[in-house]
Amino acid sequence: MVRPVSVGFDGSAESLAAAAWAGREAVLRGVPLRLLHVLDVRADAARPVPSSEREWAESRLEVAREQLTETHPELRVDVDRVTEPPVRALVDAARDAEVLVLGSRELGTVQGFLLGPVSLAVATHAPRPVVVVHEPSNGGGAVVLGLGRARPYDPLLAFAFQAAAARGAVLRIVQVADGEPAVGEPEPRGGSALAEVLRPWRERMPAVEVDEWLTTGSAAQHLLEAAAQAALVVVGRREHRHPLGVALGAVAHAALHHAPCPVAVVPLG
Repeated sequence: MVRPVSVGFDGSAESLAAAAWAGREAVLRGVPLRLLHVLDVRADAARPVPSSEREWAESRLEVAREQLTETHPELRVDVDRVTEPPVRALVDAARDAEVLVLGSRELGTVQGFLLGPVSLAVATHAPRPVVVVHEPSNGGGAVVLGLGRARPYDPLLAFAFQAAAARGAVLRIVQVADGEPAVGEPEPRGGSALAEVLRPWRERMPAVEVDEWLTTGSAAQHLLEAAAQAALVVVGRREHRHPLGVALGAVAHAALHHAPCPVAVVPLG
C-alpha cells in the first residue's frame, strides 16, 4: 500500500502554504498528494454553511490543485471532501498517510505562531507524523532532530534520517545530556551513549551527514537555536496527561509555537 502525503485544506493562506510544502514532500517521497477539504460542520442545523463560503473554499481548492500540478507535473494530486468534524476527519486521514501536513499563522517575531485548536488537537492525537507549516517556508537548511532522553528512538530516527536523505541535508541532532562535562572532557556525559544510538543508523544511511549537538541546559532553547536556519525540525510526541486533557510535551509545544520552519511531530507510541 502506497501511503500519500495528506494535507488539510480550508482555503486559507496558511493551508495554501501547507499544500505547497506537502507537494514538495510528496515529490521527495515519490508518493501521491491528497488534498483533504474538510467541510465545516456546525452543530446547529438551522445555521448551515453559506453557499458563498463553500463556493469560495472550492475555488481556492481548485487554485491549489492547479498550482501543484503546474509546479510538479509528475505529481498525482487527489482531492477528497469530507463532511465531519475537522479534528476527527484529520486524525482519521492521518492513519492512511505517510505524513499529514497542516498550516499555522504567524503572530510575530516575539510571540511566535498561532497554532489553532484543530491543528494542536490533531498534532496531539494523530497516529502518524504531523507536520505543521509556517509561512513562508524556503525549504533550505538542515533537518534538526530534538532527541529526548527516553526511548524509543527508532520512530524519530527513521523519520529524521529519511527526511535528511531525501533533501540531501545535514541531520543535526540536539540532545541535552545528564550534566556538565567533567574536567578535561570535551562534551557533557552521555556522548558515547548518543554515538551508540546513532551507530546503526549511520551504517544504514551512510550518505547522511550527522552533526551532533550534545549540550546541557534547556532542551527547548537549544532546539529553537538550531531551528533558526533549519529546513525542518523533528520532535517526538509522548502524550502527557493534563488536568484539562492530553497535552504535548514542553519541547514539542515550544517547537510548534516558536520554530520558524516546518515542525514534524512524530508519535512514539
